[in-house]
Amino acid sequence: MPELEATKLLEELGITKLPIIPRDICLTLDIAYVEDKLKSIDGLLLLNPSGKSLIGVNSSIKEQGRKNFTGAHELGHLCMDSDYQDSFYCSRDDIESFKDQIQPVELRANNFAAALLMPQFIYQELVKVREPGWDTVRTLAAMSQTTLTATAMRFLDLTDYACALIVSEKRTISWFHKSREFASYVLTGIIPPGTIAHTVFRGSVPPDCFEVVKAETWVSGRGVKPHTEILEWTLPINSYGQVLTLLFDEEGIAGWEEDEYENNSDGVEWEPPTFHKSKKKR
Repeated sequence: MPELEATKLLEELGITKLPIIPRDICLTLDIAYVEDKLKSIDGLLLLNPSGKSLIGVNSSIKEQGRKNFTGAHELGHLCMDSDYQDSFYCSRDDIESFKDQIQPVELRANNFAAALLMPQFIYQELVKVREPGWDTVRTLAAMSQTTLTATAMRFLDLTDYACALIVSEKRTISWFHKSREFASYVLTGIIPPGTIAHTVFRGSVPPDCFEVVKAETWVSGRGVKPHTEILEWTLPINSYGQVLTLLFDEEGIAGWEEDEYENNSDGVEWEPPTFHKSKKKR
């Protein structure tokens, strides 16, 4: 439903190219758009059936991409939830998040915002010709004026590669988002030693590329053995105290069988698949 509602709004407004700016949409729809200091919230929607409705965005938000997502989130409430509620007050944790604690109405508005700012009819082709990586996410984020987090989530929704986004705070996994092809189960809890993310929380500067790590530090499931590896690309801690990690299952962990490792009918010693040590583009 959020995807359909967002696409419907874009079609009605004749919007066919990036970037898509919520402030401009509000102007077209005769909705007041205000950026001001908001206490304890990042965004709000006040509906006025007899007058002009208002969308407010916290002016203290540093990233323009985050402001855009917040405005789009409130437009989602307007398009999908206005029949049963006339005001919405959304906290930082409500917006651009997939935490377990988030209310369904807020999750729905987040999905709407992603579909509005990065519509499938535009983004699908952009994603199709690109491989996973934070360099790809940065390029797409600049095109759509969205945050790295929102852009990475949208990339995962549309890509055919097996990859996952993990968002961590205070050395603990807060939430994760997987592509359709990522079959392994992402472990939750404390960030384990042996990961790049663990070193970041200890003060190290991570390499700006994919690095090989043991898969069992991040995931479990069929095919995850002591020798199994996965690619990890982790960014430094951001202004929200979060560490963002991309995992890339380049070789297809779920397809590896135990007997491929222990027995080889040809009598040749079996070796695990070789991963790229770095995908950094210079």
